[in-house]
Amino acid sequence: MFGDDVAREARAHALAAWPEEACGVVSGGRYIRVENIAADRENGFEMPAETWLKFQPEAVIHSHNAKVHPHWPSKADMDSQIAANIPFGVVSCDGEVTTPILWWGDHCLDAPLTGRSFVPGVFDCYGLVRSWYWQERGIRLPDFARSKSWWEEGENLLADHFQEAGFRTVDASEAQPGDVFFMRLVSKVPCHSGILLADGLCLHHLDGRLSRREPIGPWLKRVTHWVRYVGSNTLHYR
Repeated sequence: MFGDDVAREARAHALAAWPEEACGVVSGGRYIRVENIAADRENGFEMPAETWLKFQPEAVIHSHNAKVHPHWPSKADMDSQIAANIPFGVVSCDGEVTTPILWWGDHCLDAPLTGRSFVPGVFDCYGLVRSWYWQERGIRLPDFARSKSWWEEGENLLADHFQEAGFRTVDASEAQPGDVFFMRLVSKVPCHSGILLADGLCLHHLDGRLSRREPIGPWLKRVTHWVRYVGSNTLHYR
């Protein structure tokens, strides 16, 4: 996103700091190392408060210990990115090698709708719903921090937040293109969402599969809710 020099410096920092998490910012198009002042630096990062005034970051990059944490943002990482409203990136390191930077943030809304690889919290089912509404209707739905398997941790993310995101429920018999469906997939609460398209098709993204358009028919028995966007004063438009 910011060029080879930023990626090279961020990955070198991750390797130097391992097994602790490295953190830094992109400012003026270059990567700047920042002290990690978290109480548990092997499992999290925190930057000094003056970082924001001193550097006015264009992006934040931190690292994960690949032997402990997966190569995608944690719920806490997502909370931080949503609050900062700038791109965040994560580098994974096992003490010997580093991965390329995984970027996330609202710039991901412009990614192609089909053919995406699944990345929890970045390119997942709700991420695809957000992208469709942005690309097709110019509506920027709010993002919500989430863990990979939030439905197994006592959360009911879809049911709890659809009104906040500007939707209301509709009867299945009234469903029309652009409406969003929620479904259960071997779960106690709805854990998957997608978009109804024209001609009996839907757009959705399942873990382990590329995002795709396909017939909605085989999935209808799993659908628990249909919701329709009706607007919200908290949202942003093109």
